[in-house]
Amino acid sequence: MATRLTVLVHATLVTIVMMATGVSGVTAETTPAQPASKSSIEAQNVGVFTGKVVNGMPLYELPSITVIGHRKVELAKLKREEQLARSKQVRARVVAKGPA
Repeated sequence: MATRLTVLVHATLVTIVMMATGVSGVTAETTPAQPASKSSIEAQNVGVFTGKVVNGMPLYELPSITVIGHRKVELAKLKREEQLARSKQVRARVVAKGPA
């Protein structure tokens, strides 16, 4: 048989859950939906059909992009790759040497 305290705890938890879901539902309803602007729709359609079909699929030409990277990041990646290669070589030597 449930004690009075258990019933009170359950009722409190149910109330908290209902309030939390109700508040999130209210905030979702009050946020106005933003209509898609013409520029965002145009940005999605950046491919230009070339008139060719490859493997049954239309071929689109995409605009060129510019990639900017920092030399420090690339040098750090190279250094990390070199360290991994050296550690693999050391492990291979230890395995080949066998137990001492």
